[in-house]
Amino acid sequence: MEENWADLLRLKRLERRPEEKYITVTMPESSYRAFHCMADYPMIGRLERDEQAMGRAEWNKELYPLPAEYQRREGTPRGKIVGRVMEDSAFYPGVKHKYWVYTPAQYDGKTPADLILFLDGQMYFMSVLKQSELRGTMSDLLEAIPAEGEILLPEGSDNITDLLDNLIADGKLAPTIAVFLAPGYPGPGEPVYGTSKGVTNRSVEYDTVSDWFARFVAEEFLPMALEGYAITADSMRHSVAGISSSGIASFAVAWYANHLFGNVIAASPSFGNIRGGNIWPSVIRTTDEKKNLRTCMCVGKYDADIIFGDWILANRDVASALNYRGYDFRLIINEMGHSLTFLKYMIPQALAWFYCGEEVRGKHCTVIRPAPLVTEISK
Repeated sequence: MEENWADLLRLKRLERRPEEKYITVTMPESSYRAFHCMADYPMIGRLERDEQAMGRAEWNKELYPLPAEYQRREGTPRGKIVGRVMEDSAFYPGVKHKYWVYTPAQYDGKTPADLILFLDGQMYFMSVLKQSELRGTMSDLLEAIPAEGEILLPEGSDNITDLLDNLIADGKLAPTIAVFLAPGYPGPGEPVYGTSKGVTNRSVEYDTVSDWFARFVAEEFLPMALEGYAITADSMRHSVAGISSSGIASFAVAWYANHLFGNVIAASPSFGNIRGGNIWPSVIRTTDEKKNLRTCMCVGKYDADIIFGDWILANRDVASALNYRGYDFRLIINEMGHSLTFLKYMIPQALAWFYCGEEVRGKHCTVIRPAPLVTEISK
């Protein structure tokens, strides 16, 4: 008898709207009350000093050339990318989400595949836009990126899907379904920075420290996006990746939906106090339940030091908490800033560590790994 992979993954279609009172159309009251988020965000604009800090993203980019696996190779089987739109959400009423599903050429529909979920999925499809479409707010970009039918990415744009094609063809990665999920829109924007990045639901979904977004992913989004696919039930063959606010969201998804995701890849995760993210070290330290969790994260030497916090200190604090609780992790401190480039550089290493046991390399980096806690003075 054929196994029902959805049952093994505990992916059940949501039958009714989650029981939760909403403080706005997009924010559950529990998320609002837990961290005293403001209902009316002060639109004071960016501080000039913070703007400069975020502008350091690509410093020393030349130190981290992307591996050859990002280059499209003639004769390598290419996977297929299909875009879709989730027009509304029970967890975030009135908010729509674009998403894209990559299916490798080697997937036969019978043998269960591994899974990678990329949050901020729109970032991996910017190369399809015209230069004129790259201007405007994030909502404008989300509206412009195509998400209906098959998507063809241009060659030479360092596509994650070309990387997956090559790694799978070389036997370095099992056939893997990749799902790219964009943040929802419209929404209230970001606290303090206001609408400078567009009126989206990104901050509410990604920065809020609660199980709400993880539940949206596990109970509403993935049951729809993965319908008809055979996915392995082993959570340690599932990874979730993100950068900045989607980096902290990646960790939250794996933490709160740990039956689905055992691996986290997070670049410059925003463990600052945007919507309570600074409490994550305490959450980790005081949670007795041991998760099946491996975390590969990075932060730049010139990363954000802004009104919400210092990203290097925040990520070191999270690494320390993971160490305290005995988790396996890698924190890579690089010579860049708040960078998508380094996330792309790190992804092949993180996958090789998760699935092949290869150690994360430290060229032009400091790699912090688990270490024994000090329990006595050495003499």
